[in-house]
Amino acid sequence: MEAKAIGVGMDGCRSGWLVIEFNGTQISMRKLVDLADLNLPVTQAIWIDMPIGLSTDGPEGRTCDRLARRVLSPVRHSSVFTPPCRAAVYASREAAIATNVAHTTKKLSQQSLNIVPKIRSLDTFLQGLDAPAKDRWYEAHPEVVFAYLNDKKPLIHSKKTAAGQADRLALLAPHVPELATWWEQARQRYLRKEVQPDDIIDALGLAVAAYLCQSGRGEQIGFPATAERDATGLRMQIVATAVNQ
Repeated sequence: MEAKAIGVGMDGCRSGWLVIEFNGTQISMRKLVDLADLNLPVTQAIWIDMPIGLSTDGPEGRTCDRLARRVLSPVRHSSVFTPPCRAAVYASREAAIATNVAHTTKKLSQQSLNIVPKIRSLDTFLQGLDAPAKDRWYEAHPEVVFAYLNDKKPLIHSKKTAAGQADRLALLAPHVPELATWWEQARQRYLRKEVQPDDIIDALGLAVAAYLCQSGRGEQIGFPATAERDATGLRMQIVATAVNQ
């Protein structure tokens, strides 16, 4: 019997990592402190809202970030920030900005600086995997995913607002049975100091998009179409799903 398609979406949260699995009918959600506790089949693709693949030098940054901003322009493009270069990711917090400027001529945004520990944690984890295992990890930006679910139109309202969350859930509802009931329970499951409501929606969006690709109901697309690689061999590409009509 053919294995049932499963989409896995992950997002960093205040207390670790939020993992959502979706198989077309059921949703499971859990929170991890350590990525080593993920414990998924070795062939399972994982979509995560965190930079994978880091630039080394130069002011141009990653192609995938520039292309993602183009998709989201003119309303949500600022949600795609430029990740720190590899040297800055492994520098101390005090030295990270100066290190990034030295290698790229660019300062780091506060958003970038705040998630450096998460970027470093993921990169360190990925560096410990063999090449096939590394390649089952895909970087996905929730705003790009939702734009493609919305006929390639970026959403107007911020995911931090009630209107923005309603918009995103409405895009997922045709693909997720009993989503409203699940959402009411899911949003109460964790304290907000651990997991924010938009963390749940982002991880679910990635899980649904990944499932649509796994099940043949959508086509995985990449920015850029042919993945670039960083100096360590990690893919530098942001993925999304074009839903089959």
